[in-house]
Amino acid sequence: MKIVYIYDSIARIGGTERILTDKMNYLAETYGHEVYLITSSQGNHPLSFPLSDKVKHIDLDTKFHLQYQHPFLKQLRMGWSLDHKFEQRLKKEITRINPDIISGNTSFKADLICRLDCKAKKVIESHCAKTYTRIPENRKKSFFKDVKDRYVSCQCFREIKRYSDAIVTLTQEDATMWGKDPNIHVIPNTTFIIDTHTSSPCEAPRVIAAGRLTWQKGFDRLIDAWDIVQKRHPGWMLDIFGEGFYKDFLTKQVKDRKLEHSITIHPFTQNITQEYLNSSIMALSSNYEGFGLVLIEAMSLGVPCVSFDCPFGPSEIIRDQEDGLLVKNGDIQGFANAICHLIEHEAERKAFGKSAKENVKRYSPQNIMPQWEMLFHKLTEK
Repeated sequence: MKIVYIYDSIARIGGTERILTDKMNYLAETYGHEVYLITSSQGNHPLSFPLSDKVKHIDLDTKFHLQYQHPFLKQLRMGWSLDHKFEQRLKKEITRINPDIISGNTSFKADLICRLDCKAKKVIESHCAKTYTRIPENRKKSFFKDVKDRYVSCQCFREIKRYSDAIVTLTQEDATMWGKDPNIHVIPNTTFIIDTHTSSPCEAPRVIAAGRLTWQKGFDRLIDAWDIVQKRHPGWMLDIFGEGFYKDFLTKQVKDRKLEHSITIHPFTQNITQEYLNSSIMALSSNYEGFGLVLIEAMSLGVPCVSFDCPFGPSEIIRDQEDGLLVKNGDIQGFANAICHLIEHEAERKAFGKSAKENVKRYSPQNIMPQWEMLFHKLTEK
């Protein structure tokens, strides 16, 4: 089977990029499919995650991000030109490859992908929950930009529902946002560190958090909660791993709260596995999620999680009071209390970690990837 994935670039260290890369590698190496990655603007930037030699990478050299360094009217002209160039080059590659499956993402040209005139079945993945698609990293928009993005999103979603052969969401909650439709499927993310036999002993006085430094991830809420935690447990440390728009804001918040001695903001690391193993609690403070990949990563290494019960994902991953703790979304005091509870109850913390490692096996590649294989075969047999 020939499968084509279309994405803008695998250039940043993020959950979507990691999952996409792992999925393509698995389909090529384990199932033996002929897999292609078509990017619009990878350029000379190295891939964020290692891509199998069995996956063929094609870059169309249409760098959409360059238009935003120009004045508004030139942006429009350049955007139209890039759109046209991208569409023509993409059609040429699709004709040459003649794939059975084309997979796109709601965040990049999904409406165009759905309308491609070819035999391939079109699968659109909703990695960012439908409700929160097109929200910028700083969450700030002008009135006209907000109206434009809402209109574009509505048009795009309408095209996806009309022309795609399958819409795949990561959670049941996001699936309901798309309405009742037989073409909507729920296939959660997987993580390839889930098979490790190594677990955190959950003894280090350390809480870990990871993700892009954006409004979505809510690290400002975590710092507010940690201000409460460190007063009760001054010997514990909070380590945040991530980069992004809010870095200076969060660094200032830590300094203003005089928490430099107990909070460190680190850049992304390629060895996040070891950082989980050196931690006793994982904290997820997001305002919303598409899924919550960091939760299953931490749980697979025996680290219990404390998370806001935000949309979308945590409540479907964490089994409250069994392998982690869910806190009402936005309840800073409750979040701090939950962290303190696990700090103060070591035996319970370790028991949660063991349960987490066992419960999260439902997200193993052996359980998740056959769902993709089944979907692809079902679509191509129609």
